[in-house]
Amino acid sequence: MLKNILLSGLLCASAYAQSLPEKALAFDVFLQRAMENSPYLKSSALGIAQAKEEGAAITRYMNPSLGLEYSRFRPQLRDSENGVRVNFSQPIRLWGVGDDKERLSAAALHSASAEFKQKKAGFIRDISLFYTRYSQQKMLLSLGAEELRIAKTIYAISKARYEEGTISRGVMLQAQVAYEMIQIRNESLSLTAMQSYYDLLKRAGINQELELDAEHKFVIKEVPNTAQNPDVLNLHGVQEKALSQAAVDSNAIEWMRLYAEYENEPEQDITRVGVNFPLAIFNTKSQEKQIARLEADKTDLLIQNKKTQLDIEKNRLHKQMQTLVRLKDQNEKVLETELELLQMFEEGYKIASINLLELHDVKNKVIETKERLIQIKTALNQNAITTNYIQGSYNE
Repeated sequence: MLKNILLSGLLCASAYAQSLPEKALAFDVFLQRAMENSPYLKSSALGIAQAKEEGAAITRYMNPSLGLEYSRFRPQLRDSENGVRVNFSQPIRLWGVGDDKERLSAAALHSASAEFKQKKAGFIRDISLFYTRYSQQKMLLSLGAEELRIAKTIYAISKARYEEGTISRGVMLQAQVAYEMIQIRNESLSLTAMQSYYDLLKRAGINQELELDAEHKFVIKEVPNTAQNPDVLNLHGVQEKALSQAAVDSNAIEWMRLYAEYENEPEQDITRVGVNFPLAIFNTKSQEKQIARLEADKTDLLIQNKKTQLDIEKNRLHKQMQTLVRLKDQNEKVLETELELLQMFEEGYKIASINLLELHDVKNKVIETKERLIQIKTALNQNAITTNYIQGSYNE
């Protein structure tokens, strides 16, 4: 009878730990929904439309001007007569300036697109990391339920043995206290899991409660190097825009003014056509040009620094991943031995050859090893997420 109770408890714990909700939403579906509905990403996407409008403003022509003038002539020996003057002027952009501004407009749009991709990749990374914390808490909660069921089974065995007179009431009460303490700890685990769940929803910008699959595994997507990192691409966009701005600012004179004028006087009609050229004597825009070039140089140094940091971080993550894989294998081997030992001690406790404290010690070791495996699994997922971001795998 005691053996049947024990096996039934262990089977229930295993089934609970491995089962998933039938209607649980897969992480990929959840992520896609978050990206489609996120006000943060929608706001960021407006930056591209804004850059298009700013580019159109940069390249547009200046408006012409029209002047009308009425004159009244009063000769001393004749009657008064009327006169009219009409003038029209149009700013004309100098050769080459238009091309420079077109390139600046394109660079501004490219920079806005790179910035949006950086924010989107960061959004995917952050949502994924928040999901791993939620997944970890769900696994710990499931492990807590497994531990509770084992403790309940041990308590049931202890209670049956006490009723049979093979153990004292004190030993039976120890099993009861252990069982109740695990119940209390599981309530705390439940609160922590709930907090991580709502943190994930808040980060994703989703105000609807969803049942999520907590078993998603993240894998590293192989790409050649860190050149496609969204931070680096964004810096390249900033640099390209600065260089294009420097090219525009190198034009000390951007416009000349073409004008035409017709004047009707009592004794004559006058027609004038001409061009006004500004003279770049005091303002050659040398400071603006130098500022833009310095900005481009600063950005180039930032790109070099970012690439160095990313290469170092990528190497660290690779070594961390190798260590985590080794730890996972080692802990799985230890767990296999501990499970065998737990089964032996359960049988021994049933026939009174093992005391309760020894059985609890082995049970605790099994739970601790499983907790380490959960932590390792979470760390491997977070390692893959960070590596993918560094390599530009989230650039969509």
